[in-house]
Amino acid sequence: MPATLSALILLTAILGAGCASQATNPKTASSTGQLATTDAQRLTIARNLNLKVVDKDGQQLFCRSNLVTGSHLQRDTTCYTADQLDKMQAQQQRDLDQLQLRSAAGGIRNP
Repeated sequence: MPATLSALILLTAILGAGCASQATNPKTASSTGQLATTDAQRLTIARNLNLKVVDKDGQQLFCRSNLVTGSHLQRDTTCYTADQLDKMQAQQQRDLDQLQLRSAAGGIRNP
């Protein structure tokens, strides 16, 4: 259950970050149709998600360190590449758009 709660909190943070960091004139990637994210936007998203920017072997990573459930000493560190962060942001935006469409169509229905 704590893992589910943690995942829900992470999803909420991602949704909030997406709303706060939407560009007014986003660029689109020609081949994938996904939003292209600039370094400044990516840093804003990382800050909103409490991710630390780490340079490891010349690659920029965005890392989060969480306490392991049941321990006050052990930490679990998860790092994301810029590409992974962009994909999470794009997925979050699609989920938010879908939620707004459902809401506008008469409410959310259980499947």
